[in-house]
Amino acid sequence: MPFLGTTGGGSVKQFGGLANLGYFIKNSLRFRGANNAYLNRTPSASDRTTWTWSGWVKRGTLGAYQQIFGAYIGSGTTDTNYFEISFSSSDLISITGYSTVYRRSTAVYRDPSAWYHIVVALDTTQATAANRMKVYVNGSEVTAFGASNNPTLSTNLGINGAYPHGIGAIPANASYFDGYQTEVNFIDGQALTPSSFGKTDGATGQWVPKKFGGTYGTNGFYLKFADASAATAAAIGKDSSPNGNNWTPNNISVTAGVTYDAMIDSPSLSAAASNYATLNPLSMAANLVLNSGNLAVSNSNGADTHRIVRAGIGMTTGKWYWEVHVNNSANVDIVGVADDTTGNAGNNYLGGTGKSAGWGYNTSTGAWYQGPWTVNSPTPPAFPSSGIIGVAYDADAGNLWFSSNGSWLSANGGTGNPAAGSNPNLSLANTAGTPFYPALSIYYNGGTWVFNFGQRPFAYTPPSGFKSLNTFNLP
Repeated sequence: MPFLGTTGGGSVKQFGGLANLGYFIKNSLRFRGANNAYLNRTPSASDRTTWTWSGWVKRGTLGAYQQIFGAYIGSGTTDTNYFEISFSSSDLISITGYSTVYRRSTAVYRDPSAWYHIVVALDTTQATAANRMKVYVNGSEVTAFGASNNPTLSTNLGINGAYPHGIGAIPANASYFDGYQTEVNFIDGQALTPSSFGKTDGATGQWVPKKFGGTYGTNGFYLKFADASAATAAAIGKDSSPNGNNWTPNNISVTAGVTYDAMIDSPSLSAAASNYATLNPLSMAANLVLNSGNLAVSNSNGADTHRIVRAGIGMTTGKWYWEVHVNNSANVDIVGVADDTTGNAGNNYLGGTGKSAGWGYNTSTGAWYQGPWTVNSPTPPAFPSSGIIGVAYDADAGNLWFSSNGSWLSANGGTGNPAAGSNPNLSLANTAGTPFYPALSIYYNGGTWVFNFGQRPFAYTPPSGFKSLNTFNLP
């Protein structure tokens, strides 16, 4: 099962936090598929019959063919020259050579709020053909396949040859992965089971990470993406195994801002890193496009219609803070919250359906789109021409505040003060227990909007008592 269970539709609602699980993964690397992000390395020739790849993966874009890990010599049309672990356009896990589908799952893996632990173990020297390749997800062996072909006895497949290997895409044949990866281990010369990399937590029943304690072999490596000092092989691409088999980053940024890719989104539960909210591709209107690990959204439709997208974690109690990078749009775009009754169909907008509400931009001025919420403020200013909108939501009191580049908007004759609980811009009675989700509605094209729920550094300090939206912070 996924590390983080959901209630359907890829959304997480608050039913209580999980236990502190011991071994913490503190970092992950975001791969922005639209930016052609990937890592590459050309190893020396080694054992091409026996190896294990293990990694924790959180998906961004769904419904697209995306390579997770693989290698290609750049020429030739045989399985000895090419190998990949990928997601198919139908969201299946697929293990293929150049012309052979070795394994393709019947199960789909399309929960954008879940971290999946994927293990592929190869040993073509096994006498029993079915034992030559094993695939595991979250500790369990995958046995149901829409397509399954066993490697020939003792054959050399495409991994571990002296030609380019890639993580997030295969050099010379790239179909870029969009999402997050962490705790990536490659073991040269051994076919291992998931128990080398994870375990079932006795208290929760969840499959959780465990640090690998064995040997790596010649081309083995361990990537934990912990050094964000530079976008180099010696820093963000550093191999933390004894081998020093570093990986070169391509189109990956560790510069502060919306392109920052060194995340603390993680399959662990700790105050330092946890599973963070992202925008939910399973809860958005048609014609919206998500990318950048489901943190950036745009409207591809030229029609004059509103389109809504929600985040994947619902807030039922507690105090929460997030930021939205302003797109500098001249359209009617609205930043705020939406509940489950808010429609996703075209021409729905925040403040127009369900219990949604928000601060909007109306051609050239600001406006409140309040739905059933009470407006406590004068007409707001227009969105800043560039910069950050901060949102603070007190789910217990039903109060919503907005800031512009760090300055809270006025209400009730004074400046908004979320930390003190005073002067909220919008209020709604009896919100506790009703899940509200960070949301955005875009009118017409509306450019690209970028969210930050705390998986990268905030531009401004959250008000006292308000938390980042992640699973560790859920009450």
